[in-house]
Formats: sequence, structure tokens, C-alpha cells
Amino acid sequence: MVKRRARALRPVPDVETRLVHRTIHGYKRAYRIAGDGPALLLIHGIGDSSAVWADLIPHLARRYTVIAPDLLGHGHSDKPRGDYCVAAYANGMRDLLAVLGIERATIIGHSLGGAVAMQMAYQFPQLVERLVLVSPSGITKDVHALL
Repeated sequence: MVKRRARALRPVPDVETRLVHRTIHGYKRAYRIAGDGPALLLIHGIGDSSAVWADLIPHLARRYTVIAPDLLGHGHSDKPRGDYCVAAYANGMRDLLAVLGIERATIIGHSLGGAVAMQMAYQFPQLVERLVLVSPSGITKDVHALL
């Protein structure tokens, strides 16, 4: 059996990723943003944050505007008591894109973020240029109940 070494991403010079905080509907929402070009929205999984995308963002930002939010209840975003269902997260992503003036984006979701991305494609197909799912969770009554 041949063992392969994991290859690390090489640093990308001259790409600044900013962590921004905006209040949307009364809640502080944090997101990382970098680059210029067609929009990519990166949605993290449950118990994670936008930091999970930190090594990838500079590479994508060479060709795209990359937005990686911290979902409510995660990372640097507010953690209110309230609705943490997939549809509510999808609404939050729609609102973030609207605040940023982005009409369409490629949505990339991992784990819970994949479920949010699928929900966005269902609820707001006009916003979704492409949908990329990375080990997504499904949208079922069981998953909804856990959230």
C-alpha cells in the first residue's frame, strides 16, 4: 500500500480576508469576506464557524468574492434564544446576501451548511447560481428536531 502525504495549501500573497460584523434584524452577524468577482457563499457545519474555511478563502478569493458567515449561534455571531431550524438559517443567508447587494451566488455548504444550502436552493432558487455540497447533512424531521 502506498502512503500519500497530505498536501498543505501554500499561502497566497496579497489576499486580505476581513472579519466583519453587521447587525441584521437586530442580531450581530459575523462573516469573513475577501476577493472580487462572482460571489461564493461558504456555509460551515454545526458546532463550527467560518474559521473552518480560513485556509481555503485566500485561494478562492483570487477569482471570486468569498463570503463565509458564522451562522447564528456559532463563531462570532450572536447566540440568541430562538429558531435554529434550517429554514431560519436559509433566511439569514438570504438576508446577508441582500445586505451585501449580492443577487446570485454559488452556495457551498458543509454538513449542516449543506442542509442550509439545499434549503436556500429550495426556498430561494433565484439566489443560487450553483450548489456545491460537501458531506451534507440531510433535511429530515429527525435532523430538524435536533436543531
